[in-house]
Amino acid sequence: MHVETETLFGLLLILSLGLIVPDIFKKTLHLPFVTSLIIIGSVFGPYGLDIIESNEIIEFFGFLGFTFLMLMAGLETHISELKKAIGKISILASINAGIPFVVGLSIGRLFGYGWATSLLLGTIFVSSSVAIIVSFSKSGRFSKTVKDIMLPAFVIEDLLSMILLASIFQSAGENAAYPLPVYFLILIFSIVILFVSIPPISKYFIRRHILTKKIRHEDQVRYVMVLLIAVLLYFSALGVHPILAAFLVGMLLADLITSEIIFTKIQTLGYGLFVPVFFFIVGMDMDLTIFTHLDVKNLLIMSIIFGLILSKLISGFAAGKIVKLNNKDATMFGAVSTTQLTTTLAAAYAGFSLGLFDETLVTAVVTLSIVTNIFVPVSMRWISRWER
Repeated sequence: MHVETETLFGLLLILSLGLIVPDIFKKTLHLPFVTSLIIIGSVFGPYGLDIIESNEIIEFFGFLGFTFLMLMAGLETHISELKKAIGKISILASINAGIPFVVGLSIGRLFGYGWATSLLLGTIFVSSSVAIIVSFSKSGRFSKTVKDIMLPAFVIEDLLSMILLASIFQSAGENAAYPLPVYFLILIFSIVILFVSIPPISKYFIRRHILTKKIRHEDQVRYVMVLLIAVLLYFSALGVHPILAAFLVGMLLADLITSEIIFTKIQTLGYGLFVPVFFFIVGMDMDLTIFTHLDVKNLLIMSIIFGLILSKLISGFAAGKIVKLNNKDATMFGAVSTTQLTTTLAAAYAGFSLGLFDETLVTAVVTLSIVTNIFVPVSMRWISRWER
């Protein structure tokens, strides 16, 4: 079978299964779209029925999928929110990131992994899924006090984790262009340049279209894509992983792209084709046979799941009390901070492709994402019943 035929057949199966099965899982098991796709990928992938084989083209579709995910996570992250109560926000972010980082790093070293792998695991413990938390924040279960400082704190945590991820991936690369200290300085300088230059350029482009009454949403979406590809190429030349580049582009455009139509078009483009392929590939890298027998691999997976949930809960509650939140709001902040999805899965995917993560760690991280996205809504309902 030719490569083109194999690719089309693989994409047909992936997209067809992604079209039909998640609806069935949602109605019968109440599983979200992402979780369903990951499970389907694990069943039909090499560790399951071995029906679908990946190749470079399908992997590239997956790469575009997680690029779109990070772009959309960035678009949900408004820099303007960081200016509010910066003191409290910094305390929340530093404690809720620092303690889980140490726990994740310690788990990696305890189970015999090298420093690079352990640092990557610790960095995954730092982040929380901003895109998912934004949807949770609309539930009406948060007080205004915690809502005003929660999202900016998670933005700082995610930005910190992105910089750490970029540094780890660069140091793990076989052909690193610069020593790590030099690379880090170049990275920070590049981020500053982007923050200074992109907003005014983008504002000029958007305003020009409004003033000339040529508000073609397709042009604005095309502009986002051009900017995304340009920044990806620039960061690629520096040896920076695209996970940071895509997130930064979205973050820099978050306060400028206010049209729901544009965001919807970008989301449709991503979730209509590329994102399902990415989550399917994540599932294909997940070895469910690990759970068929008890050994140290199961202990590692349980340690990662309970280590992240407990460290985020405890650090979030402690940080909340330091900034004088009441018990209910502090507990809510800690519980919501446990949610893992876009950054976590993208980091695991990238770590696996670079050889930093093995199948057990990928399975652990994917399982972690599934568990936390079930745990958070349940815990939110429980905590919201408390008296303040």
